[in-house]
Amino acid sequence: MADVSKDFYHDGMSPLELANKVLKDRFGHAMPSIPIDPFKIMREFGIVYQLMRFENLEGIYLVPEDDNDIAVVGINCKRTITRQRFTAAHELCHHLKDRRNEICPKEIKGNEVERFAEQFAAELLMPRKLFLSVAHEYTENGKVSLDDALQIAERFGVSFRSCVLRLAYTFHMLDGDYTDLNKRIFDYKPDKKKRALGMEIENINLLRQEIDSYVFFFKIEPDRVWYKFKNDFIYNENRMEGLNLDEEEVAEIVTDLRMNRQNSLYCKETYEDIIQVVGHAELYDFILETTDKLTIYKLLDLNKKLFQYAPFPDEAGKTRTDNNFVLGAKFETVDWHDVATELIKLQKPVEDLMCNADRMTISEFLVQTLRIHHRITQIHPFRDGNGRSSRALLNWMLRKKGLPPIYFNLPEKELYYSALEYADKHGDYTELLRITIRELFRTMMKVKKNLADG
Repeated sequence: MADVSKDFYHDGMSPLELANKVLKDRFGHAMPSIPIDPFKIMREFGIVYQLMRFENLEGIYLVPEDDNDIAVVGINCKRTITRQRFTAAHELCHHLKDRRNEICPKEIKGNEVERFAEQFAAELLMPRKLFLSVAHEYTENGKVSLDDALQIAERFGVSFRSCVLRLAYTFHMLDGDYTDLNKRIFDYKPDKKKRALGMEIENINLLRQEIDSYVFFFKIEPDRVWYKFKNDFIYNENRMEGLNLDEEEVAEIVTDLRMNRQNSLYCKETYEDIIQVVGHAELYDFILETTDKLTIYKLLDLNKKLFQYAPFPDEAGKTRTDNNFVLGAKFETVDWHDVATELIKLQKPVEDLMCNADRMTISEFLVQTLRIHHRITQIHPFRDGNGRSSRALLNWMLRKKGLPPIYFNLPEKELYYSALEYADKHGDYTELLRITIRELFRTMMKVKKNLADG
């Protein structure tokens, strides 16, 4: 298939003309819905984007080497989602117009190529006709206040600053003095204002756009890269459950297990805590390699594998026979008589998820997966190992969608528990979805680093 993006730009086109051409190509003559999805547009033009750790760069564009290659865009993972969206649109401009490798710094003064791309990004994400139509909803005497600019920025998925500058300098619709607009923007404190108004600091729908077109480059296979990643995973998971092991100890345990299996030095009853780490490692070997059909009943098998080296392994994989108290939890687990019934109720959602996974966007899949995961944490089916077993099933479900496994580092574990608690109280999975998306991106960067390190 010919790369139509090669002939998209013609000499003399302005940023506005190029942005309008893209919008017409993608949406025809219909008014696009907002917020416009720059990530989806990039993918439709054959660009693969990846979040990367940059210090002083906003992004990078790598031109395809030949017709068999693909364009790659790197976006700074440390930036806000609104800035990442702007960078995506900016790098799309380089793909359509410049067709050469571009490193995009934060400061672009005097760089005409970068200035063109910035203006293009503004025109793409805030199309003039549509922007004016929305802005007029907020005008009083032809002017828009900073408070209203905040609402407009939210609707277009752009930063408060970008919206204010567009209102002021493109349309001359911002009220007040323009002489020191940067100070007015700084003094306004948009995030503080959002909190006061009960608005999300980070719009979850923008994160959903970002992940839905993301390409996850990795292979789930038992090679040294995945062993190293799994060691990190097991370390963090078991620290979450209260074990006091450092990474070197975990690496030694997992390595000894891999070499010696049941003859491992650590597979003894006197090493109960370490035995669980060994079982956890084996559990993830299974998840990363199995071709078994995933059902809710496999949760019992996962718990059994977790405790397969325990002093009394026959007790694992069985639902609890009493009502236990979950330390630190703000909810009551279901009565032990109802555990089996409540698990059975989850089979249909799991079955539907597996059947429809290929037809769902990544974010749609994640929402349904997290609903199941959250309900398992409420059922709390086992006497021990509920957290590790439920997160193992979560990662197995992610694998079925071609997504990498996730784990929560120690600093993020409180966010994870808080998100579960919020879902308990309100039935709202927004925060759980937010931290899961962030962890998926972090996992991919971790995998790529492991690959780069060899």
